[in-house]
Amino acid sequence: MKKDKKITGGNYLAFGLYAFLGLGMEVVILGVEQVFYANSMNEMTTVQNIIHWILTSIVWGGFVVGLSRYSKQNYQFNIIGERQRLPMMNWVLALSIAALCIASNAWSWGTLKLIGEFTKKGLLLFVFQYIYYLFETLLVLSVIVYGQKAGEMWFRKSKIPWGGLLVGLTWGLVHALTKGSLFVGLEAMLSGILYGCIYLLMGKYSVYAYILIFLAFTL
Repeated sequence: MKKDKKITGGNYLAFGLYAFLGLGMEVVILGVEQVFYANSMNEMTTVQNIIHWILTSIVWGGFVVGLSRYSKQNYQFNIIGERQRLPMMNWVLALSIAALCIASNAWSWGTLKLIGEFTKKGLLLFVFQYIYYLFETLLVLSVIVYGQKAGEMWFRKSKIPWGGLLVGLTWGLVHALTKGSLFVGLEAMLSGILYGCIYLLMGKYSVYAYILIFLAFTL
C-alpha cells in the first residue's frame, strides 16, 4: 500500500459492489451460452446446466480471490478476519437466525430447500447446483464483509449490519427483479440483512460466518 494513499469507506464500498458485479456476471455467461444453444434458458439440458454452473462458479471464484488478494496487498485488509473466542449467546443467536432462514426457505418450498432441490433436480444436477451455491455464498459473504467495513468507517458504529444491508439492497433487490415476485425479493432482502447479523455475531470471522450463511441459504 502506498504511504500517501488515503483509505476511505468508499474504497471498501467499491469492493462490495465489485463482489456484487461478480454475482451479476452470471447474466453475461447466460447471454454467451444462449448464442451457442438453440434452446432457451428454461429449456437447458442437464449437460448445459452443469456447464453453466461450472463456468459461473469459476468466474465467481475468480472474483473472490482477486478482490481478497487486492484488498490484502493494497489495504492490508484480510477478508477472513481473526478467529476469537465467542460468547455462547453469540452462537445461540447466530444459530437461531440461521434456523429462521431455513424455516423461511422451507415455508417457500413447502419442504426443506435441500429436499426440494434434490427432488426437483435429481442427484447429478443437485451436486453441481450445490457446488454453485458454495461459490454464490462466497461472493455474498464478500459483499457483507466489504460493506460492513465501509459502514463502520463512515458511521463509526460496529453493531449495525451494514454489510447485510448492502446485500439486501443489491443481491436481495435483484431477486425481486429476476424472480418476478416482490415477496421473493423482500424475503431475499431480509435474508441478506440476517446474513449480515450472523457475520457480526461470529466476530467477523468469515470461516464461521460462511458455514452458517451457507446452511441458512441452502437448507
